[in-house]
This record gives sequence, structure tokens and C-alpha cells, in this order.
Amino acid sequence: MTRRRIIEAGTTWALSRRTTRRYFLLNPDQSRELEQCYWYCLGFAAQRFGVVVHAGCLMSTHSHEVVTDVRGVLPRFLQEFHRLLALTTKALRGWPGEVFDKRSTGQHALLTPEATIEALGYLISNPVEAGAVRYAKDWPGAHTLPRDVGARIVNVKRPSHYFDPDNPEWPDVVELRFEMPSALELDYGMELAQQRIARRVKEREHCAWKESKRTGVAFVGARRVLRQAHTKRARSYEAFGSLNPQFAAVGHRGAAAEAVRRLHAFNAQYDKALAAWSAGKRTVRFPTGTWWMRVCHGARCGPAP
Repeated sequence: MTRRRIIEAGTTWALSRRTTRRYFLLNPDQSRELEQCYWYCLGFAAQRFGVVVHAGCLMSTHSHEVVTDVRGVLPRFLQEFHRLLALTTKALRGWPGEVFDKRSTGQHALLTPEATIEALGYLISNPVEAGAVRYAKDWPGAHTLPRDVGARIVNVKRPSHYFDPDNPEWPDVVELRFEMPSALELDYGMELAQQRIARRVKEREHCAWKESKRTGVAFVGARRVLRQAHTKRARSYEAFGSLNPQFAAVGHRGAAAEAVRRLHAFNAQYDKALAAWSAGKRTVRFPTGTWWMRVCHGARCGPAP
């Protein structure tokens, strides 16, 4: 069962989604077709559901995005984005099975400007920390750099795979803007925010270089990345049942404590409302931020009486 999350308008999220059995299905290629598919699907879903995109990075086995859910419809956005990306990847690769792991998407709310900077730094430096390239700018696939946040506009043409050119639902060109998160723009301004993101990326790159030197494992390099087959699987060790946080506050104990308190209150009210609903009481109110029961079953929502 998917874990409950509080879905509210205006929340900034860090997102990730993994391929099935960690196959390299999303690995970049010389033609850059998969990069085109990724930006098109992300931009199309963002426009449809009013989601503001701040950054995105497509790794060989997973994707990362930082977005703001303006309307409070994150599950709908994720459903559409991942559905389209999976279908176009299957068509491009000739892949007969599922593309993404069936487990729920990794998603956690970013509660503070510092948490947003940390999430953006993690996303941008991910190719380096994964041992793929020495510098984030060298990643040959779809990626975002610090200077792109708040400045870059991608005009991506409709991919030749899956999307029917005769179907008016699929536009010829999708415009994807990488907006600066409003919390960062208010606190730091555009230029200083980009500098702080770049500084965090550089710190994470230095840590990755030290780890590479300590272990003796060299970076793969962009050329070798492009030659990797999509049927390859990641072999690095990964602990089963690792943490999947619901929010990040990055050192702000007050914000973290308030989020924990609110989550406990949300779950308590939800359990009580669900018990009443199961008993046949359809006038019961679920807590504000409820998604599934409200959208799929028409349940009422609001603050506890």
C-alpha cells in the first residue's frame, strides 16, 4: 500500500523514480533521443498540471526532479509523467517489460530554503557521486547545472517514438522552463541562490573525488557511459529497506519538529476518519491534505471539528 503523504498546493518536492531491477534503460545514447523523450514528457506533464520545474536529471537507472506543486495535484502529475516516459522508453528501446520499479516514487517535501539547496545540489552532482563522470557538467544525458536554475528554457520537439504526430494531443514543441524556487529567490535573490547551489555542488563533487581516491575506483567517463547497453544492470551494493523520508529541513529543528507533529496529527485523524468511513459514515471529514480518499472516493476533507 502506498504510504500516505500530505498533498497541498505550493509544496516543493524532491522526486526520484527507479527502473525495474536497476536496468540501464534510461542510459543516454549518442542520438540523445532519450534526453529528448525525458524533457518532452516532463515538460508536457508539468504544463498539463501546472507544476513548476526547478531541475531535472536523468541517470541510467533512475531520474531526479525538484518541482513545486502549485495546484496540489502531485500524484496526477507523477502518474502522467512516468506513464509517458515509460511508454516512450519502451518504444525507443523495444523493451517488452515494465520500465519502472513498482514501488512508489521517492518523494519528500522540502521545508526550508536550505533543504531546497541541498536537494538541488544532490540532483546536480548525482552523476559524479554515482561514479559516472568527474564533473557534473560532463554528464552526457539530460541534466541541470546551477546556472540553469531560474534561467534555462528548453524547447523540445515531439519525439519520433510513441507520440503520434497526427494526434493533436501531442504538441510539436513543448517549452520547459527551469524556474528558481520562490523560497530561494525571496531569501537570496537569483544570482546568490545560483552561487549557493553551485557551492554545494562543488562540495559534493570534492567528496566524490576523495571517495574515488580512497577506494581506487575510477570514474567511468562520458564516452564509456554512452557505450553502455540498456540491458546492463547496476551492480553496486544497496541496502534493502533504506530510508525513504517524507520531508527534509536540513538542520532546522523547529521546522522538522513541526512537520513531525503535523504528520502524527494527520495520521491520527486519518485513521479515525477511515474507521468511520469503513463503518458506512460518509459524512466524516478526512484531514486537510488527503489525496486518495478525496479524489478517488469523494470523501470530504477539512480540519478536525
